[in-house]
Amino acid sequence: MDWLDRLSIGAIAGITLIAMGMLANQAIVKKDQGNAGIVAVDKKAAYALRMDQDKKIYHEVVSLKDRGLYAEAMAGLNDILKRYPENPLSYVYTAQLHLGQGNLGEGIHSYRRAVEMEPDYVDDRTPLFIGDQIRELVTEGREKFGREKKLKPKDREVRKILKDIYYLQSRLAGGCE
Repeated sequence: MDWLDRLSIGAIAGITLIAMGMLANQAIVKKDQGNAGIVAVDKKAAYALRMDQDKKIYHEVVSLKDRGLYAEAMAGLNDILKRYPENPLSYVYTAQLHLGQGNLGEGIHSYRRAVEMEPDYVDDRTPLFIGDQIRELVTEGREKFGREKKLKPKDREVRKILKDIYYLQSRLAGGCE
């Protein structure tokens, strides 16, 4: 065997190893893509399960809210908050109750807490999206509290509400905290 034969065998072995590596990488990529579909299905199932559980938990509160019994609904919601403090939907319903009673500032603050706990509320690719409601509220709040800030520039409460509005506006635009 001369040096040309050795060089040829080495080149063939190297090309074979590279080809095998590329095939193995392609198989791994296909497997990952297949798992991505499974993850998406699992995520949809998780959203569906969560929404079903929330419907059961908040049924009475929604019923009271729809009948205009805001004080009773708020009392029921406070009980639920004690049992399920990690559920951000409580803050969404709290915001809706405050808004129903005409308390725009508290409603905005409650929506902020809900979005901080569950960013999917402002992600339009999820079934939890309530960004349209929040967007209307942000527009209304910016106008109202912008005027109030001009009238009362040192009022801490107005500045706090404006901070909440700007946070929600940023999250709706796709920004980070």
